[in-house]
Amino acid sequence: MSMAISKTTLLRYVCFLSVGLAIAAPSYAHVSDPKDATLAANEKIVAPNSGGVTTIRSNTPIITRQQVQIYPGITKASADSTQLSMNRIILPAGMKGLRHMHKDTETVIYIIEGNSRTLIGEKGEIAVDNKAGDFIFIPANVWHQPMNVSQERVIAIEVRADADDRQNVILAPNR
Repeated sequence: MSMAISKTTLLRYVCFLSVGLAIAAPSYAHVSDPKDATLAANEKIVAPNSGGVTTIRSNTPIITRQQVQIYPGITKASADSTQLSMNRIILPAGMKGLRHMHKDTETVIYIIEGNSRTLIGEKGEIAVDNKAGDFIFIPANVWHQPMNVSQERVIAIEVRADADDRQNVILAPNR
């Protein structure tokens, strides 16, 4: 009997797990205030004798190539993941990222808080509006541009079928 888990099955599992965490504890999705000295920098905790079970406590945001603020989560670099990445996205009011695609990589996004719009297509010709509680599936190689068209922040969880969450990002030529 084969114990191999397909990439699709693993991605679905992580999506369900992330959504469960988001629903069970939405207060954990936050924007850290750099003046709050009680929050440590990003932490990596590997459970002893666990085979590599890793917890990432992400308290320091970064800006991605597509100009979106994320709190880094599980990636190849942070947790030795080999097939998946998962990050928390924060879109401040009025913010929009650059149009991009993820080469050969599917993306699933779950909106925890707020209302967002995603422009789809190389020129952003299709607009898709989403709100808290929505799941968004973006197939591999599809141009998209995230934006917050409201006066409130958007918080989302992004899961990608790619352990290196930065390697396969291609920016659109006409961003």
